[in-house]
Amino acid sequence: MPSPEPTRVVLCALNSPGYQSLALGYLRAYAQADSRLAGRVAFQTLDLTVDLDPWWVAYRVLELEPDVLGLSVVCWNARAVFEVARIVKAARPQTTIVLGGPEVGPVAEKVLAAQPAADVVVRGEGEATFTELLYATTRGRDVTRVEGVTARGRGGTVVSAPDRALIADLDSIPSPYLTGVMTPTDNGAYIETYRGCPHRCGYCFEGKGYGRIRSFSEGRIAAEIDAVAQAPGMTAFSFIDPVFNLTGERLQMLARLLAPHAARGIRLHTVEVDIERIDDAAAALLARAGVASVETGPQSVGEAALAECRRGFDAERFRAGVAALKRRGIIVECDLIVGLPGDAVRDFFDGLAFVMSLDPGIVQTSTLHVLPGTDLYDRADELGLVFDPEPPHEIISTPTIGYADLRRAEVRATWLQKRYRARLSPGEER
Repeated sequence: MPSPEPTRVVLCALNSPGYQSLALGYLRAYAQADSRLAGRVAFQTLDLTVDLDPWWVAYRVLELEPDVLGLSVVCWNARAVFEVARIVKAARPQTTIVLGGPEVGPVAEKVLAAQPAADVVVRGEGEATFTELLYATTRGRDVTRVEGVTARGRGGTVVSAPDRALIADLDSIPSPYLTGVMTPTDNGAYIETYRGCPHRCGYCFEGKGYGRIRSFSEGRIAAEIDAVAQAPGMTAFSFIDPVFNLTGERLQMLARLLAPHAARGIRLHTVEVDIERIDDAAAALLARAGVASVETGPQSVGEAALAECRRGFDAERFRAGVAALKRRGIIVECDLIVGLPGDAVRDFFDGLAFVMSLDPGIVQTSTLHVLPGTDLYDRADELGLVFDPEPPHEIISTPTIGYADLRRAEVRATWLQKRYRARLSPGEER
């Protein structure tokens, strides 16, 4: 008797141009390593870009005739992803469409109510949940019983299974790079060395509700660094760790592992750092690791906004950190957010004046996005935050900044950023 055809699984991400989805790489590597799925599931990954027409993306997906389509959703690609799902479901109703990612996981039931083309949402950390979902699918079992899943049950009723426990040993997740699931691309490859975040900033979903920090082993990190840094044509890559200088010991470890590659010209671009913990010794370690640029706050200098967002700020330590990095020739990108609760327009421009006085090299401003799963999203009514319920959830007004003032602040900030960049001649933007 011939073996049944394997379940065709297509994983699709709409990335920023030049980048790949590490999340989908993890999902595929974890599922492919599960012996229960061997011979029963066939995978294809589509790493596409968010600027593509959703109809063309749907064409690429439908060419592969998927039984299961997994889509990665973040706030800035959500509208395009939802359009792809709608087209695919209309053209191929038998395809099970699975959504995952920070835009959908925290509000899974709302998403399924609003997106009739979607069948399943994977909540939280996805590797084990998606693998169990595929196992249930290939066995014809009820997917609503899979921990970490929200799905349409009998009669179309949305059912949420209990949350899934976090993966205790991160090394049990096969490396997408070491298994060949992903091929590192120059300037587009990312490495993750731990999960979680030591901070609990109200506007940020970086910690993803993990509650604690879990780390990959030094051996695993070293192997991934070697695989990525030694890939053909590689000149620069990065890390997605929320804080690259998480501890002094960890920074020393990373510098030691990266130094041989930095010595032959491999650079790290835009790692995120806690700049108030950087002194000359830490800056030297970052330089040894090949760090070319870092991204940091302060996001705001307003006392009320910092308190509401549970974010600290020490102006002198911030200033000292920028100076230490500049002495090592490392570009510093200082970020500010307009529209944080408690901030008035004046607070935002005070922050802009502060970071420009440091001459960091790059000043970046953005408008607050009230993201699902964050403290500001949960407290929006209490804080008087009016925001677009549709992704990317931009702020519309706060009790201290009205809609018109927000828009004027955005325009003025954009002009000031361009003026700051313009005074640096090519090659001087450091």
